[in-house]
Amino acid sequence: MIKEIIAKHFNLDNKNIQVLPKFNIILNKREIIVKEDKCINCGRCIEVCPVNAITYDESGLFVTIDREKCIFCGKCKKVCPTDAIVIIRLRCEINEDAKIIEVDKYEFIEYMSEKCASCLVCLKNCPFNAIEEYGDKIRIDINKCELCGRCEELCPLNAIVLR
Repeated sequence: MIKEIIAKHFNLDNKNIQVLPKFNIILNKREIIVKEDKCINCGRCIEVCPVNAITYDESGLFVTIDREKCIFCGKCKKVCPTDAIVIIRLRCEINEDAKIIEVDKYEFIEYMSEKCASCLVCLKNCPFNAIEEYGDKIRIDINKCELCGRCEELCPLNAIVLR
């Protein structure tokens, strides 16, 4: 059952999923959608995007969001007068009981230094400059962090988890 849930919500082939006993796996998945039937082409979302992930499509009638650039900060959603932008945040916790929930906003960030390889991919990609080198590891400044999840998404060793 757990394999099917993972496959469905993360668009994976369940033949390639291995679930080992006594493991607790946490996966966060983010998606952003522009409802074209609601978009009035006002451009407010383009103006507030801190990473320039939003542009007009080829027709110039609707906005399009580059998911690879998007940090899911929600600024575009807040300024959209027609609620045309939808951000979906799913949290999948896999342990004895599989649980998938949709969250409005992540509440805190957990950094597990023992998993960190000091590759600094998180530091180089943090749009809010909330991550700095700290000895041979990193430190996250919670006063600057906007909990966008970009660092979690890019960390190759899952040393950063949003909850």
